[in-house]
Amino acid sequence: MKCKLLTAAAVLAALALPAQAANIINEWASVKAPAPPPLKEVTVDPKTTALLVMDLIKQGCNEQRRPRCVASVPAIAKFLALAREKEMMVVHTSLPIAKVEDVLPAVAPKPGEPVISAWVDKFMIADKDTGLQKMLKDKGITTVIPVGVASYGAVLYTGSAAALRGFNVIVPADGMSSEDLYFDQASAWLLANGTGGIGPKVTLTTFDMIKF
Repeated sequence: MKCKLLTAAAVLAALALPAQAANIINEWASVKAPAPPPLKEVTVDPKTTALLVMDLIKQGCNEQRRPRCVASVPAIAKFLALAREKEMMVVHTSLPIAKVEDVLPAVAPKPGEPVISAWVDKFMIADKDTGLQKMLKDKGITTVIPVGVASYGAVLYTGSAAALRGFNVIVPADGMSSEDLYFDQASAWLLANGTGGIGPKVTLTTFDMIKF
């Protein structure tokens, strides 16, 4: 009888313990990737659209570190040439640790094209305004097309920051890259589904689906 009472007490004590809180690390293996966001054809007005060519520097976009970035450069360079032909505003960005000369030659800035130096959010650096928003507003820009590396860095953070500032954001899936497919997948999903008004301002597309 005593044994039964002890067993019952142990069961009750176990039931009284708080359940272990679920966390993503414990549940990692059970995660199933959601359906991919749809790619949409989009028409842009070159007069109110800016192409942001971001961080395509030799230190980060090379065969050793990010071969996927290297593979994306020809498509970005082709669209950059088209943007210039359409007289679209083009803004280049780099990192504070790099020089303008470090930008890959195929996508290097031309005279008159501004270059912003900042980390992943090109609107801000060290809690200070980089001037990018004013630069865009002064030109009457309402839509930005962020491309470059990394998808989970400059593209994700600058694209999200642009959306939060009221810009329409067009993200070509073939114009962003990283060192890992998972980073690209997560970034695309976050851009398309971002909260706080981000998702509704973002259109995922490809270069050949952008019309003028």
